[in-house]
Amino acid sequence: MNEPDFQKHAHDKFLFLVEGCGFAQTSSEPNRVRYTSKDVMVEVNYSGRGEVDVILDENPPSHRFQLRLFLKAYHPAVENVLGYGIANSDDEVRRELNRLADVLQRYGKPLLEHDCKIFEKMKTFGPGRPFP
Repeated sequence: MNEPDFQKHAHDKFLFLVEGCGFAQTSSEPNRVRYTSKDVMVEVNYSGRGEVDVILDENPPSHRFQLRLFLKAYHPAVENVLGYGIANSDDEVRRELNRLADVLQRYGKPLLEHDCKIFEKMKTFGPGRPFP
């Protein structure tokens, strides 16, 4: 089985960040593509275990968190139906990236526009800290 073309699919699915949200692609590796705006960083990752994930942070960095954690805090019904984010084939990678790009576009506007209150709240979640 061929290795999924994560990098290409990430470029395709997250192009909306560059074309409509004021981001620039600032790095691209076979398993990671990063976009930054003046205030926000979005990193799309594919791990060696097949995990597809989106990580966000402020720019400059202050506290990295998964898009899924934001959804769990603010849109739990969406997070519950998102699936596991595991992909091993090219089609599965494309499907997972499409899901993540879709929820980021639909529900992530406060993140992409750097809502300071949201980013401050996200700093309160993590290991050893209660979840809302």
